[in-house]
Amino acid sequence: MAHVHKSINVIHRSRLKRVEFTFAAGDLFDAKVDAIVSSEQTDFILSKNPESLSGQIWSRYGATVQHELDAATKGQVLRAGTILDTSGEQDFVRIFHAGFHDPDDWLSTPVAPGDADSLFSASRAADHFEAIGSCIAQVLDAAIAQKLSSVAFPLIGCGLFGLDEKMLVLQFLDALEVFDDRLVEGESLHVWLVIRDRAQFESAAGVFLDLLLQERSKMAMVRVKPSGVPMLDRFAARLSQRTNEDWAKWQLCRYAEIAVELICYGLSRATRPATTPESLFEESRAPTFGVFREVAQRLAASEMLDDNAWGVAFFVGVMHDEAVARALEIIIAQRNDLAHGRRSLPLVEIKKHVMKGLQLESWGRIPETDGEFQVVDWQPWARPSSTTTGQIGLFERWQKNALRYLVPETGEIFKVPRSSAVGNP
Repeated sequence: MAHVHKSINVIHRSRLKRVEFTFAAGDLFDAKVDAIVSSEQTDFILSKNPESLSGQIWSRYGATVQHELDAATKGQVLRAGTILDTSGEQDFVRIFHAGFHDPDDWLSTPVAPGDADSLFSASRAADHFEAIGSCIAQVLDAAIAQKLSSVAFPLIGCGLFGLDEKMLVLQFLDALEVFDDRLVEGESLHVWLVIRDRAQFESAAGVFLDLLLQERSKMAMVRVKPSGVPMLDRFAARLSQRTNEDWAKWQLCRYAEIAVELICYGLSRATRPATTPESLFEESRAPTFGVFREVAQRLAASEMLDDNAWGVAFFVGVMHDEAVARALEIIIAQRNDLAHGRRSLPLVEIKKHVMKGLQLESWGRIPETDGEFQVVDWQPWARPSSTTTGQIGLFERWQKNALRYLVPETGEIFKVPRSSAVGNP
C-alpha cells in the first residue's frame, strides 16, 4: 500500500474487485502515487495561475512538461475529451492532462436565467460533464496499459465551470465501477480522489456518506422495455441497477441521448446517396445531444430516404412528431439542470418524457417489419470493438486519419483508420 504523506487526510478507503479506492482531503501533489491527473484547456498550455493545479505543475516542472505537451499538440487546439500524458519529473512516473474544454470556452460569465446565452451555457456545461467522464475512463485505461500501480484524480470541472461537485463524484464512482468490471485477472489499480477545496470536499463527503449509509432498497432504479437495438438495451441494463436518484436521472437522460443518436445515424444511412460522418459533423468534435436532434430532424424531412432501411419509417415518424420535440427539449433541459446541481423533475416525470420523446413503446416492433438489427449494416456509424469483448461502439467523432467510437455502456473508446472504416470488421 502506498505511503501516505501527513498532509493527506484519508477519509475513506475501500476495495472493489480489482480496484482499491481512496477518498482523501489535501494536496494532490502529496499523494504518493505513480501518476496524478490535471485538468487543462485543449490547447494544453499550462496555466500561470498558482492557485490552479495546472499552474502548480508549471511552477514545479514548467519547461519540461510544457515541451512534452507542445510536442504532442504541435501548436494545435485539440478536441474536448483529449488525454495527454507527460513525465512527472522526480515526483511521479506520469502526469495525465485532461483537456475537457476549449481555451475560449468558459462558463463563469453571468447571464440572466432564460436568456439564449444562459441556455447555451447550460448546454455546454452538460457537454463538459460528459467530456470529463470520457477523460476519467481514458486515464484509468491508460494507467493499466502503462502498468502503473496508482493514480490520483482531483475533482475536475468544479470552480469556474460551475459543475455540481456531487454529480461529478457520482460520475467518478460510476466510471470506477465500470472500469473495475472491465479488469481481468492479474490487473489492479489503486485510484485516489483528492479534494483540496474545503467547501467542495464537504459536499463530496456528503455524497459518500449518503451512498455508504443509504439502504439499497431506497435507492432509485429505472426499467425500460427492450428496444431491439443491442447498444441501447445494454445501456438500459445499467439503468436497472439501484443507484443515487440524481445519477439515475442523469443516466436516463444519457439513455435518451443514445437513442436520438441512433435515430440520427439510422436516418443518415438511409439517405440516397448515403451521408458520411465527415459530411454531417465537424472534424474532431463530438456532436452534442442538441446537434443529434437537429440533424435527425433535418434528415427526417429529406425526400431522398430509403424506406427499406432499418427503422427509417419509424424514425421519420418520431422526428416529425411535435410532442416528441417538446419532450426532447425538456430532457435536454433536465440534463443541463442536473449538471449544474439545480432542482430537477422527479425521476418518474423524466421517465415519462423519455418514453414520449423516444416513442419507446414502439421500438420493439421495428424488427417485425425490418428484421433484426445487424451492426455490420450500420458501418461506419456503429462498429464492433477491436477488443475481445465483442462490444459495439457508436461513432463519436471523426479525425484526420481515423474514426473514433465509444461503447456507451462501458465508456471504452477505440479508433478505426478512416481508410478501412467502412470495411468489414
